[in-house]
Amino acid sequence: MEDSKQAFLKAYDEHSDALFRHCFFKVSDRELAKDLLQETFVKVWTYLSKGKKIVNMRAFLYKTLNNLIIDEYRKKKNISLDSLAEDGFDPKADNLPNTLDIIDGERAIKLLSKLDDPYKETVFLRYVNGLEITEIAEITEQTENAVSVHIHRGLKKLKELYER
Repeated sequence: MEDSKQAFLKAYDEHSDALFRHCFFKVSDRELAKDLLQETFVKVWTYLSKGKKIVNMRAFLYKTLNNLIIDEYRKKKNISLDSLAEDGFDPKADNLPNTLDIIDGERAIKLLSKLDDPYKETVFLRYVNGLEITEIAEITEQTENAVSVHIHRGLKKLKELYER
């Protein structure tokens, strides 16, 4: 059990930031991303505390988080603009200096979001989260060859989008 505890703590230290970025990219809500990340680690700890072994901790964490994200999408409700206004949502004027600071990052994310799903996910996991092809294959339940093809085609499409 002590080995599992050490592996869990090490996984949290090494992967929590990247997992949070991945989740935030998918759900676009900071608090929801924090909640899903916390739930991911609770589920993994519960799994380990039952004496089960995890061969690839990083891939297991991403797979668990992705399943929670999918569950969240399934239960998500449509929100009307009227209900947002009733809850106090009031967009303010843009702050130009702050906007200029984030334009490049937004452009990159927008270009990435224009890719078809298999390309978007594999490119994001590979180049934003730094996962290996074997880990991406395990997370997405595809062959390593299919992952490599998706990354190659995704990068090619990103280049085309960038050059427009």
